[in-house]
Amino acid sequence: MEDNVSNGMQNTPSASNAPSVPYQPLVVKGKNLGEAWENAVRIMMSQGFNRFIKAPEYQTWTKDSPMFIMVDNPAEQPRFSSKAPITQEIADDYSNKMLNGMDKEKENSFDYTYYSRLRHYPDCIVRAGMPNVSDDSEMKDYVNKVCDGRCVVQRIDQVEKVIDIFRKDPTRRTAVMHTWIPMRDLAKFTPDRKDTSSPCLVICHPQIAEDKLHFNIVMKTNDLFSAWPGNAYAFTTLQKYMADQLGIGVGHYSHFSVSMQVYEEVYETARGV
Repeated sequence: MEDNVSNGMQNTPSASNAPSVPYQPLVVKGKNLGEAWENAVRIMMSQGFNRFIKAPEYQTWTKDSPMFIMVDNPAEQPRFSSKAPITQEIADDYSNKMLNGMDKEKENSFDYTYYSRLRHYPDCIVRAGMPNVSDDSEMKDYVNKVCDGRCVVQRIDQVEKVIDIFRKDPTRRTAVMHTWIPMRDLAKFTPDRKDTSSPCLVICHPQIAEDKLHFNIVMKTNDLFSAWPGNAYAFTTLQKYMADQLGIGVGHYSHFSVSMQVYEEVYETARGV
């Protein structure tokens, strides 16, 4: 196939029943989460790029494209489609764990959780005041000067911090919550793919406009068919929580994944959406 050659993957197997389409961003709109997901699945199955994934742990064809999903009323029912592989109980449980966490033993059994990265993000006072560029000797002197050689680590609840920022200044456009710890998360992408997971959610960037809290999400990768319904449900639950704390309404929800995908194992089911 032509797209195999363009990716330097001439030896990969042929995608079954998959027409060749160009790699390009896809844009989807929906009135609510349920409608948006159904529209997104249909568009991905008809316009998604055919990409073969060759990872140590699995090898498979996917429909894979950058995808931007815009939802007008994320709090409106249905918040997930009846055709999605999720139940109300699972959606509520996942949302509660993301917003409020689990017990310490369960939280620490995962490489990461969104609760830990958003509400218990580890940061260091030294890093916060670090120069943009310095050599090793300057860095050592700086660390010794600032905290006598010790890095003072603190946990940051980014959710509550952003709420406080908006209470003081609802016109603020730069209140960003993020999840990545590069020293840890980039280990996933070494040649041997070390046994660690990195957050698919990268940035959550809320905005206040027209007395509503609008949510903008950026993910590095996202399983559209199996994971998006639960992810979007949980992220918009967080959106409503923050809006309620601020005493304002729930606005638009925008969800961008750089690599949104549907795996070949669910192609037949996805085509029935």
